[in-house]
Amino acid sequence: MRAKSIRHLIIIFMAVFTATSSVAQDASRIYIEPTGWSLGTSFGLSDMWGDVGTKSFLDHYTNSKYFDKVALLGGLFGRYTVHPALSVRMSLNAGAIYATDEWNYDKAIISDNQGTDAYQRYARGQNAKSNILEGSLLLELTPLRLNPEKKRAYRKGQPYLGAGIGYFHFTPYSSPGLSTKFVEIYDLHLEGDGFGDGFPPAYKLWQVCFPLAIGWRWDIGQHLNIGVEYMYRVTLNDYLDGVSGKYIDNKEYAKHMGPSEAATAIQVADKGYLKRLQQPNVAGNMRGNPGNNDAYSSLNVTFYYKVFTRSKQWWKVF
Repeated sequence: MRAKSIRHLIIIFMAVFTATSSVAQDASRIYIEPTGWSLGTSFGLSDMWGDVGTKSFLDHYTNSKYFDKVALLGGLFGRYTVHPALSVRMSLNAGAIYATDEWNYDKAIISDNQGTDAYQRYARGQNAKSNILEGSLLLELTPLRLNPEKKRAYRKGQPYLGAGIGYFHFTPYSSPGLSTKFVEIYDLHLEGDGFGDGFPPAYKLWQVCFPLAIGWRWDIGQHLNIGVEYMYRVTLNDYLDGVSGKYIDNKEYAKHMGPSEAATAIQVADKGYLKRLQQPNVAGNMRGNPGNNDAYSSLNVTFYYKVFTRSKQWWKVF
């Protein structure tokens, strides 16, 4: 009788243990990445990568003047997970991007050769800002969760990659002369863009971009997630900073614009001589590099909330 009771207790214990393990396993699977929607936000520093600014990536971030004026970009996103390793993200972002030739100051003042790239950029004296409104569709891959059966899939911290397509609007600004006030430059046609024969065509303020992302995120409980993400946007445009090709003759501004706009355009287009760093440029001198399109990036903190809409694991074969 006693042996029979013990056998019953063992059977009951094994049944409870099996059921508990099954529930724990299912909870773990839900915890790592449920199939369904997440809603989130991202916010952080942004950068312009164009003709204005430094030539190298390292100089861009390590110069002594980088934090004198920072730009920010952020927004909201919805994210749908179809597998623990694969999600689709739809984002709407807004903010600004910024660059200045002043970032070359450190190298320019120690250079004994005025022909160096750093000195030439510093002497050019250009600065640029663009306001950005962006919508994007991104495919995210979390590689360590490709196989949900592996232990590494249960880790709370996970690296991920992203790639997609976006559509954005930009409004370019720069400052006239030695002023610190920014003015819109699209209608100033600084390089004769849109003037007609012999000049570059007018560029469009709505453009396509191709975002590429790399990041790391952490699960905090079953619903919340926090992450850090760097996203670089490749564009098909070379005018995010208003600098691309050649200087034009100042007389061309007066031919195509009113007196006030022409006077402002002259002061924005060529500023180095106003700082007594170089002579005024003649028409045809290179103002930028038309062979390289501009880009922009962001380094953001992300937060999102997981809405459990479906827990069935369609990828698992029973």
